[in-house]
Amino acid sequence: MDVRVVVSGPEGAAPATVELSGERVTVGRLPEVNDIALEPDPGHLVTRAEHCAFESAGSTWSIVDGGSVNGTFVRRASELKRVDGRMPLRDGDVVCVMASIPHQEDPRYFELAFETAVDSQATRAVLEPEASDECLSYNPAEARLVLVQKGERHELQVRAQAHKLVRYMAERSPALCTHAELMEAVWGDEPMHSREELAKLVWELRKELEPFGAGHLIVNERRRGYRLHTCP
Repeated sequence: MDVRVVVSGPEGAAPATVELSGERVTVGRLPEVNDIALEPDPGHLVTRAEHCAFESAGSTWSIVDGGSVNGTFVRRASELKRVDGRMPLRDGDVVCVMASIPHQEDPRYFELAFETAVDSQATRAVLEPEASDECLSYNPAEARLVLVQKGERHELQVRAQAHKLVRYMAERSPALCTHAELMEAVWGDEPMHSREELAKLVWELRKELEPFGAGHLIVNERRRGYRLHTCP
């Protein structure tokens, strides 16, 4: 199983993808002493070295707070919880580190979205259950993306390019859609588009699903592409 984090800042810059490997990956302000540097940090809210760290034990990854003053948080579904020492991570969890505290506003965070990429056989097992209480429904005529979860329907608001992505994936679900196929579906013959832009679109979709704890409905297969879990 391959594991990565998608790192994004509060100012809307394009997310960066970092593969997690080894036993420990450190996170902090300074790039020269951390594996993942969170910057810019003009308020010095992030600890210089090892604000927190991703640590692996077997197949399990955890986030470990390094005793930081401003804390490390994990957003799971709609709940934001402060890490007390160590917290095991699940696919779709988002590690949050405080980036700024605007006047009379909620804090803003650096976000590190934790993602696992399973192998093809495991993916098929996930996508072919006998029954499922959550799935995605896409109506191409009305350009509507709906999360169906425990009998309830939640319409998701996404931008035009994400609709192109979802439409293509929904038409082929549960088949794997390769990176090249998805880029063709979204941008056609337009030049100068990259895998990072594709990853950003997928990240945006998962951001819409995260409050419902449904980020796993978009499955990443490392170096191959993505699958979408749609309703039968």
